[in-house]
Amino acid sequence: MKIGFLINDLNAGGAERATVSLANYFSKKGIHTEIITFKDVDSFYSLDDNVSHLRLGFDEIALSLSAKRLLGAFKRMLKIRSFIKQRELDVLIGMSFSMTWYTVIATAFTKTKSVGTERNNPYKYKATKINSFLRKFFYKLCNGYIFQTKKSSLFFTDKLRKTDIIIPNAIFNETVYELTPPDEREKLICAVGRLNKQKRFDILIDAFASISEKIPEHKMIIFGEGELRKELEEQISSLGIEERIFLPGTDPKSVKVVNKADVFVLSSDLEGMPNVLMEAMAMGVPCVSTRCDMGPEELIENGKNGILVDVGSTQQIADSILEILNNPELAAKLSVNARELLKTHSIEAISQKWLGFLNKI
Repeated sequence: MKIGFLINDLNAGGAERATVSLANYFSKKGIHTEIITFKDVDSFYSLDDNVSHLRLGFDEIALSLSAKRLLGAFKRMLKIRSFIKQRELDVLIGMSFSMTWYTVIATAFTKTKSVGTERNNPYKYKATKINSFLRKFFYKLCNGYIFQTKKSSLFFTDKLRKTDIIIPNAIFNETVYELTPPDEREKLICAVGRLNKQKRFDILIDAFASISEKIPEHKMIIFGEGELRKELEEQISSLGIEERIFLPGTDPKSVKVVNKADVFVLSSDLEGMPNVLMEAMAMGVPCVSTRCDMGPEELIENGKNGILVDVGSTQQIADSILEILNNPELAAKLSVNARELLKTHSIEAISQKWLGFLNKI
């Protein structure tokens, strides 16, 4: 079997890490695997030597429904189609809802099967009327479709087809498997994600600021990069806590810092299936997460292996951080129970589910 993944780029991110990890796993199993990216940039994550990475080097196209955009999309389609026919791929997987559209059209009337994926929250993420229509339209045209959660599948269909499957994310970061909870945690509160509106790091910063005098020795690190960096830096400065909150950018070694933290926080408004939360839980870091759609409520049993709070609640995030810091027994219980994810969401178990599904379509 020859498998191809189609994705915008391989920068730091959940879908990008999943793509690289699955490709590496398939390659190590002796399966011919290729990754096709729109952007001409190197992978942030390490690729197996036998995984081919084709950078198409597409220019950005206008966001409006203009003739220029349609022409740009058509040219992309032709280039992708030419490549998959040349490489004789058996399966092409679109690693986002928009990549799924390209996958369906590029593989039409070829021997290559199209597999779509929904990696985010279809009810909220770029959920315009036209995008919602296109999501459902191209879902029907795919030879197979992979969902991360039951709830995301319900956006598309009340009943899964034989060519659909729900496969949760794996803990794809291999470093996680090498780490164990430290004997003594550092006085750190950590978060990881793109510095964008969806992640709501603004309320996390406010939450930390509101309790900073109660935890004078603690600092907070938010790993990631994005368009809101300047705004977040200004917010931190205005609160007078520049020496307590740090934004070091994207760091492939951030997981080692998170592993030592007292608390990990996911403050998002919405997610698909948050890799960073899964990694923190698997390492046994006591976690606080919003009940955002989707993912956290499928991972966390409140009070047993993590703490869930309402979306957008600065007060609940602050209170939950303090609850963990002030209650060592609770922190220890959350840590032990959360590490069960290493068994249920291992790379081996989840990748085998992907492979079994791809072999059936």
